[in-house]
This record gives sequence, C-alpha cells and structure tokens, in this order.
Amino acid sequence: MKYENYRLPGGKTLSEATFEDIRWQYGVFRCNSTGAGRDKKYTPWRAVKTKLGEIEECDWCKLVEAVIERENEVPLLNALIQWCNEHNYVSASVSEMRKEALQLHASRIFDNPQWIGFISFNAKYRPEILNTANIVFVRMACCPEAGTVTQEQIDRACSGQISCPHCGRWNSFTILERGSVPGTYPFDSEHTRVEHMEHMTKKEADTNDADSPWEEDDEL
Repeated sequence: MKYENYRLPGGKTLSEATFEDIRWQYGVFRCNSTGAGRDKKYTPWRAVKTKLGEIEECDWCKLVEAVIERENEVPLLNALIQWCNEHNYVSASVSEMRKEALQLHASRIFDNPQWIGFISFNAKYRPEILNTANIVFVRMACCPEAGTVTQEQIDRACSGQISCPHCGRWNSFTILERGSVPGTYPFDSEHTRVEHMEHMTKKEADTNDADSPWEEDDEL
C-alpha cells in the first residue's frame, strides 16, 4: 500500500484516515520564495484543504488512491474515471480527469442522491443501490421523453427547475409518478411505464377530439 508511513496533518496515519478526513474542500495555491534580490526565486505550491489541514496536491492524490485501495474500491474509482472521461465537455487532460475522479470519490458523490448523475452512474455501475432510492418519474419542459430523477433532487430544485435527465439542461418539470417497484431496478420498468403513459396520453387525446370538426376533415 502506498504511503503507509505518511503522517497526515493532525498526526493521523494512513490506516486511520477516512474519506471524510481527506475530502477535498478547496484548492490552495501559494508562491514560495527563496533567496534575495536578483537571486530571489519563486516556486508555486499547490495543495488541498482537507478536514485535517493542507496536503500538497500530488501527495493528496496518492493518499486518496491509497485509501481507495485500502477500502477495496479500485473498481469504483475506475468507473468514476470512465464516467468523468465520458462527460469531459471541456477537453481536460487525462491527469485532470483522474484528479476530478479522486475528488468525487473522496466526497462519496455516488452515494449522494442529490447528485444529478446519481441514477445514471449507479444504473451502469451499481444498480443495486437504486433498489432503495427515492425514484420519481418526470417529464421535462425541454425533452418529451419521461425520465427519472430522485426525490432529493426535486427537494433541492432551484426556482422550480432541476437538471434534465436527458439533455442536462435546467428546466421546469412535471411529476408523472413517484417510487419504483420494490426489489426491482427502476429502469427495468421505465420503458414499459413510458410506453403506457404515452399510450394513455394518445388515448385521452383521441377521446377529447372525437367530436372535433377537424377529425371529420381528416376523414375527408
């Protein structure tokens, strides 16, 4: 295991460190100087502020990897790295994507139902997690297809808007159905439910338009 004897701020050892201890709170940047006058030199120093204190960024990355290895969560980290690469809309470097994945892992983002990627990520990599999630079926103003979000995302809606599960845009929404079938994976029944809802919508529309003069024109 990497950094077995590394002493964390506050005197903790790696074996005692938790993800909460080393969770990325914010980045730190300073310029350290040596020498004087024309011989003075500046060296940039990047660190991460954690619950335990400031840890140099390169050390922090290795420490998080070590804790992940200790907790047997390397496959989960690899899944997060793949997820970050698939959502790399700013063309960040491979190292930046890995660092972002480490940040997300240390913060346990995949366990947070308020995360907009909670359903799609866990559906792909940890489907069993969704068995106990508060799933809500919604229809967004921007996309016609029904989609799924969590109740926690709805509770934290900003000005009545949430992130669309299809296109990612923030928009208003209509709740179609709450909850999922106990003991089953919500996406197993989503396609069926969407087809049923679309069928019912069409059936209601046909009923409402039965006496419409436009129907007669269409027949002609």
